[in-house]
Amino acid sequence: MSFPAFFERATGFQPHPWQAELGAVAACQDRLIRIPTGFGKTVGVVLPWLHHAVVRRDRSWPTRLAFVLPMRVLVEQTVQSIEQLVRAAGLDVPVLPAMGGAYDGAWALEPERAAVLVGTQDMLLSRALNRGYGAARGRWPVDFGLLHQDTLWVLDEVQLMDVGLITSVQLAASRDLHADQALRPCRSWWMSATLQPGWFDTTDFHQQAGRLADGALGIPSDRQQGGLWEVSKQLHRGSDDSPAAMAALTLREHQPGTLSLVIVNRVDHARDVFSALERAAGGLGPELCLVHSRFRGAERRAWSRSFLRREASLPDQGRIIVATQVVEAGVDISANLLITSLAPWSSLVQRFGRSARYAGQSGQVHVLGQAPESDKDALPYSALSLQAASQSLDLIAGGSGSVSPRSLDAHERLLLADHPVLQGQLYTYDPLHVLRHPDLLELFSTDADLSGADLDISRYIRSGDQRDVSVFWADIDPSLRRFEVAQVPLPCREALCPVQVGKAREWLAKVFAWRFDYLDGAWVRADRFQLVPGTTLLLASANGGYDPVRGWEPRSKAHVEPVDPGPADGQPHQLFDASASTASGDQLSTHSTWKTIATHCAEAEAELRALATELGLPAPLTELLALAARCHDLGKAHPVFQRAIKDQARAPALSDASRQDLAKAPDHAWRRPAYPSRPGFRHELASGLALLALLLRAEPDHPALRGAHLELLRALGSDLEGAEADLAEHPLAVQLASMDPSDFDLLLYLVVAHHGKVRTSLAGSPSDHPGQIHGVDYGDVLPAFELSGADGATMPLPSLELDTAPASMGLDPRFGSSWTERVGGLLQRHGPFRLAYLEAILRAADVRASRLTSEDPRL
Repeated sequence: MSFPAFFERATGFQPHPWQAELGAVAACQDRLIRIPTGFGKTVGVVLPWLHHAVVRRDRSWPTRLAFVLPMRVLVEQTVQSIEQLVRAAGLDVPVLPAMGGAYDGAWALEPERAAVLVGTQDMLLSRALNRGYGAARGRWPVDFGLLHQDTLWVLDEVQLMDVGLITSVQLAASRDLHADQALRPCRSWWMSATLQPGWFDTTDFHQQAGRLADGALGIPSDRQQGGLWEVSKQLHRGSDDSPAAMAALTLREHQPGTLSLVIVNRVDHARDVFSALERAAGGLGPELCLVHSRFRGAERRAWSRSFLRREASLPDQGRIIVATQVVEAGVDISANLLITSLAPWSSLVQRFGRSARYAGQSGQVHVLGQAPESDKDALPYSALSLQAASQSLDLIAGGSGSVSPRSLDAHERLLLADHPVLQGQLYTYDPLHVLRHPDLLELFSTDADLSGADLDISRYIRSGDQRDVSVFWADIDPSLRRFEVAQVPLPCREALCPVQVGKAREWLAKVFAWRFDYLDGAWVRADRFQLVPGTTLLLASANGGYDPVRGWEPRSKAHVEPVDPGPADGQPHQLFDASASTASGDQLSTHSTWKTIATHCAEAEAELRALATELGLPAPLTELLALAARCHDLGKAHPVFQRAIKDQARAPALSDASRQDLAKAPDHAWRRPAYPSRPGFRHELASGLALLALLLRAEPDHPALRGAHLELLRALGSDLEGAEADLAEHPLAVQLASMDPSDFDLLLYLVVAHHGKVRTSLAGSPSDHPGQIHGVDYGDVLPAFELSGADGATMPLPSLELDTAPASMGLDPRFGSSWTERVGGLLQRHGPFRLAYLEAILRAADVRASRLTSEDPRL
């Protein structure tokens, strides 16, 4: 099917020329797209991806589409719009919101399946920085790997993204650095009505920026005819944007049965204008609605259903919406009357696009307010940006007096020709922080410090007071200091309300709040002085702080009705997220049926091979990943893990209740807590140490051990006596010995990292005693048990003594390179994106195997 025919099937009309041009390009490359608001950008970028990646199954196109929006309020509506396109096209492609809370991880378990992720820059860029806001720490590397491989990034309304724009550019530059290591393509499309190629010209992206500027997609002046190009939007200027003045003007100019839109620059200003309208209207007249960024998802979802959509019906007296910048992009509404505070030029152009948005309409546009002299008076913008916007409006008022798409395009050409200084001031972009590649490499490690803190990435996502935390309310005793996980479940995204970090700190000076502690697996008191953006806070409903009509309202003392998180039905992606949310979580070991290590590992290998085939992975890499799947749970034979399964649960269910090779057991069979003697125990570390022990006993001088360092070790006077090669004939040992050092290190890393909890460093946790690492002791013995071989047959694995020496710095006389050095070499060889992608593939295979309900033939 041709693209125009596919487009018409999905939309009912023929594509605009720019949409047809984009859909006709067979190769997916980075793009700049400069299209006026209202001209179908969402449809124009989603349908080409659907056509090439899903309908044509062109493997040169990325499998996933990540649609990035600057504002949270836009997500639900964009999800609904794309879902309608997918259904109309007759396709089965999930469209998922990425907005924090109980994060929907199902897409991460199906990396071979086409999917659309729609989220704010906070949620998606934080995941691309390996610090996903609202996501469990243990799944950060999965999101990181999948979003930097096999994903098309569509970044909408980039003029509103602030520092997030330059971060997206620098991420693209980093991917270019590692292009020769990529297994799947990853591309970025940046789009906006006011996009400027100069925004992309960074030191790291200079060559690409020039190429993108030359190929930027737009609508030339000779095609600006008919439809939206013919609408009328008359500009009016005013100086008073006080709440009372805006309310009076709105009620005076509003027409019954129509939509009026008032847009201001700050949440408190919006609340005040809304209150002034309520007082002036006295409960009569048009319906009043308040929209800003400080609402929970539950209320925002209601907006999309009731009034923030094109099809929304209007009451007889009409409707007045008071909003902040959240409606500047992606909201498909058309106001007859638009009243806005003075804002930067890019924002004004977007706001003009909310008036007379459809062909055949006309609108009245009032821009109120004077350009301030100081940045303090201009907040949240700069004084220069508002002064330049005011001058630009004066030019229009003295000329055409119109802010229609055609008039704005003509005004742009006038600025370039006669007012280049003003044109530069209108589109000034000087981000405060620029992500460099070394910064990104530093973020590859997801290890928390002993307090559970992390590197703060917020400076790469938003500037200043735009940085948010997420809060939710529950019916809890506000005086308690700590809540266990079972008492307060993790919130769903509909329950979360974004709050500026500064405002949250003020709130915590008056009431208690709790944050989820990854190390302890519990909600603990939040320290307002240590609060960082991206944190999720639990608040007591009795303390108030929220109003369903006005949003976040610290002055409100009324009880806040919690949002029901919904049932936890034990789906694999829910267990995946739950397991990843705490340092000791092992929910994936809970299963409806009993499974041995040999059977589960064999099933994981089968899932891995099927997944690798779908993804088209190279054969050597597939074999290495398959071996990692077959060995990933060796450490579950450790006595600490086996003791976590209660004896009284084994006896009636198993013919041999004494067996010590179980990988999965029903929920009722597990002790709570599972590892009381070693609370930080991680079986995956034991698996990796077992592989090292096996190779040591197969070939002590293997290059992956001390073999590559013998001369240096002798020079250092090291004692090179050690293990004998007593397992040189063991099938698995032979396979390990045949590997080159870099492949063995990759195998080792993937096995140890397969839960995202032990990755780039081997360091003790707060629950470890000296010499212990993640609950594994020097000298621990992994008892002999049966393992599945490469041919599917069972083979015995001998007893192995575990050694934590690789955790030490420097060379070890038996194991050679330290863990840190091994991981550093892997990063150099594979790069961060490929390495994390391989982690994600193995983890997907493991979880998919964990959901199989087949009977274990070994039991």
